Amino acid sequence: MTKWQLIAKLTLTVLGICALEQFLTYAEYSGADWGQNYYFGAMSLVSFVVACWLLFLPDGWAERIAGPIGANEQPVGRISVVGGFRIVLAFCGLVVLPDRMGFLVKAAAFIVVAPKIIVNMIVYRHIDQVFYMAGSAWVRLVINIAKTALGIYLALGAPRFVRWQARDSEALGNECLESKA
Repeated sequence: MTKWQLIAKLTLTVLGICALEQFLTYAEYSGADWGQNYYFGAMSLVSFVVACWLLFLPDGWAERIAGPIGANEQPVGRISVVGGFRIVLAFCGLVVLPDRMGFLVKAAAFIVVAPKIIVNMIVYRHIDQVFYMAGSAWVRLVINIAKTALGIYLALGAPRFVRWQARDSEALGNECLESKA
């Protein structure tokens, strides 16, 4: 993998993360009423397919964007690939995570208050209204948890994803060296 292919692959990864964020947003708006919100359901499906395509199959697109490998181009090292992906993914995490800070504060407050609610439910045999939510509210809660987890994982640099991409680019670098020989 050359430096231009790496830049193209990093750009496609950022676009894939944006598509994944769009998928979660569309899914949040459609809520539990997928049958009545055809537009949001269709857009969430399309954005999910695009996100998977950009995140897991970017090699062919990166080669087309970067063009053919020149005679004097050297493949990039593993450190460049890992460093590039870590920086780009941490930046994406810092872009995604601030929207979720309000949810993190509410979750922390609920964790502090939850034991008291549960004890009151057991002692007084009284079910609190906090646990009676509509289906769409539960869907939004799960999607907020998923967005928060995605933001935290990206802010940490997405270590598993970076390892996988580094192994993949190492194999591409070996192919580049073999094609030049």
